[in-house]
Amino acid sequence: MSGISEQRQTEATIKEETVKIVRSVESETRRAPSEWFTGTVWMEAAPAGSSPDVGVFRVSFEPGARTNWHTHPEGQILHVIAGAGRAATEGGPVTEIKTGDVVYFAPNEKHWHGAASDAFMVHLAINPAANSDGGTAWLEPVSDEQYEENAQPAPSRASRPTG
Repeated sequence: MSGISEQRQTEATIKEETVKIVRSVESETRRAPSEWFTGTVWMEAAPAGSSPDVGVFRVSFEPGARTNWHTHPEGQILHVIAGAGRAATEGGPVTEIKTGDVVYFAPNEKHWHGAASDAFMVHLAINPAANSDGGTAWLEPVSDEQYEENAQPAPSRASRPTG
């Protein structure tokens, strides 16, 4: 009988150590730093703790607002939860993104993202932190010319390569 009790206690301890909840009352919505963004942007953060972990940020962009160019050591995943926006990688086209889209950036891939010129956008930014602090290396602002380049619609799922 004590073997079952010890197993349950061990399982409860493991569960305690792996479940992390950041309550909404512990988060603060704040204006994003102007040295990292162009335009008005609001952020709510649950930053990564010690590795392995993940940083999760809800970011709200007013029309035309955008990030600077930046990279993440373990990449970044965006899930657009409202509105319409744009995203680009260095050397790649500006791509339109919209509600429901999920965007993946590779580790250390130079990129930017933000709202469309005529729409608000809210996304969840997920920064993996399995082997790092999941941080961001902030770079130069995205120029108006880079932002205004002809945005291309995201490829349909049917046309995306698989495998």
